[in-house]
Amino acid sequence: MKAKAISQKRILSSVQGAVLAVLLGLMLWNMSLGEAWINASYDYLFRFGARALTNNVTFIMMDNEAYDYFHQTRGQPWDRALHAQLLNRLADDGCALVVMDCFFRETNNLAHDEALANAMRRQPHIALMAEQSEVTQRRADAATNLTLVAIHPLLPAEPFYSAAAENCGVAGLDPKPSIIVRRHWPFPSPGPYPSLPETAARLEGARLGKSPHEKWLRYYGRDGAWTRMSYRFALTKPTNYFRNRIVFIGNQPTTSILDEEKDKFCTPYTRWTGETTGGAEIMMTSFLNLVNDDWLRRPDRWMEGLTLVFTGALLGAALCRMRPLTASVCAAVVAVAVMLGAVSCSYFTNYWFPWLVIAGGQVPCALGWALLLPKARRSSESPVSAQDVHLQAAEAEELPDIPGYELLSPAFGEGAYGRVWLARNNAGQWRAVKVIYLANFDNAPGPYEREFNGISRYQTISDNHPSLLRVNFVSKKLAGHFYYVMELGDSLEPGWEREPSTYKPRDLASECARAQGRRLPTRECLRIALELSDALDFLHRQGLTHRDIKPQNIIFVNGRPKLADLGLIAEIRPPDQKRTLVGTPGYMPPPPELPGTPQADIYALGVVLYVLSTGRNPAFFPEISTTLAENIEAEEFFAVNTIILKACQPDPAHRYASALEMHRALQGAQNALENGTMGTSSRPVQ
Repeated sequence: MKAKAISQKRILSSVQGAVLAVLLGLMLWNMSLGEAWINASYDYLFRFGARALTNNVTFIMMDNEAYDYFHQTRGQPWDRALHAQLLNRLADDGCALVVMDCFFRETNNLAHDEALANAMRRQPHIALMAEQSEVTQRRADAATNLTLVAIHPLLPAEPFYSAAAENCGVAGLDPKPSIIVRRHWPFPSPGPYPSLPETAARLEGARLGKSPHEKWLRYYGRDGAWTRMSYRFALTKPTNYFRNRIVFIGNQPTTSILDEEKDKFCTPYTRWTGETTGGAEIMMTSFLNLVNDDWLRRPDRWMEGLTLVFTGALLGAALCRMRPLTASVCAAVVAVAVMLGAVSCSYFTNYWFPWLVIAGGQVPCALGWALLLPKARRSSESPVSAQDVHLQAAEAEELPDIPGYELLSPAFGEGAYGRVWLARNNAGQWRAVKVIYLANFDNAPGPYEREFNGISRYQTISDNHPSLLRVNFVSKKLAGHFYYVMELGDSLEPGWEREPSTYKPRDLASECARAQGRRLPTRECLRIALELSDALDFLHRQGLTHRDIKPQNIIFVNGRPKLADLGLIAEIRPPDQKRTLVGTPGYMPPPPELPGTPQADIYALGVVLYVLSTGRNPAFFPEISTTLAENIEAEEFFAVNTIILKACQPDPAHRYASALEMHRALQGAQNALENGTMGTSSRPVQ
């Protein structure tokens, strides 16, 4: 019997270790928590070497030496006569393809412009850079006051566009220079209009698919797979030097130091060298990926998930059956093997896998369980069940005395200033009771008094709008605390009344967590945002601001979303009056703007709409999920994204002037979707 019990404990320990390792792996793989592991998995693939290429590519750099020699000024267009002279030399030599990563948006000197256009016509193949326009507004129907948004490429000016036979593409990259460039732009690629590398690759004869994919860049070493040459020396090369070559012409940053200089980007090599590179070199990398069809892919999600389930179960179950030293050695071997396997896979195939989720997540988790298990077994001689611990904690909790209400322990919510209990009144109705403690304000009477005044004023108007959480009663200030009674939000799970301790409020954060892709359908996002913007407009017209709008503070009552967590509601103050810096990072406007204003509330609601519609963490705004385009109609999300961009403008003067204006924009987008007019009036220009 004793041997059987020991065997059962070992089986239970193996199952527990497997479950822990599997859950950790899936969390790191599928949540924003693990993005650092995934990104590092990609970056360190290039720490161990890169593929060699035979493409004959030359990069003619507009570098510091060329700027000085030709007396050009950084930030200003180059003399078009210099470009014409270089292109004529390339045409004379028989250059196969020229890609100009410099934008000819305007004409200036008629003679020089004509000379450059003629030189472009001499090229057998030439691709010019275009830019993506800023978001522009169009008034589609004055009668309905409907504002729609379209984006389109800014093409090179005539006569250059015609001289290049309309071969141009947008030179787009990740918008934040401090973030490592890992993917082909746009995301997914291809997009509604071609990128510069795509246009150049097609001219080179590459066959590119039309279905959008998430394409990851394959880097070719710190120095790339091309020959570098200063613009100054390009004209001094021997005759026919450029014959059959592919030539990129583009800017080279002043230095490789990471700073705020434009057209400077990080690569995986920046992790260990600290050096950046110019956008033109990333364009060349993307071009070579497309021409050689060796851009990196990730396996299908089901395959990645199944792999993590298998490795987590195997590691968690196996390591806890080994002696500590053996388990440690085995874990190290597995981690190294996974790393080498992933690097080899990316080198010999076009696939890469987030291997650090296994090597840096599941392996340490399984090893930690194996090393801690002997101590847990020794401490299990006097076991205490989880239920006993819960009951002991409930007994130790001091419940406040609320006349007419029975409070159920433990509290289901806790904030910076108080705690929230589930309560039942004398009529058997369920309510929520929040108690605010003076001690949580460091016994400072000023902030405590403002909290009390804000809730008291809010209580008088909470019944006047259906999307504001109703406050039934606010107590007087008692000995070190006050409390208020609220309507109770819907429960996350049904049947909680039979076991009240299981009650968890249903909020927008939990809705997103349970939704496919952690995002809600576009039309549902619009419906929720419409109700919340209307409530926010009402709140502002009463002279109050919410100050902490986020998915966790928006709960459902009878299926309707309502602004909740009322503790930070305060009166709108004059701009010059000092305000407390409160709120949640990611949902507060960027500095130097201060929170606690109606404009800050509008910004927060815009971020909430971004989180709901994309499934992304607010820290990644304005990035869009790479799988988003596969799950929804592009036009539907476009309507929402337009409103998000305006609501979250860094400059408050460029945001919606009021919550009412944002509400009307949402209403217009909803009407357009319901009437089927969005696709015809807001489709991006091809």
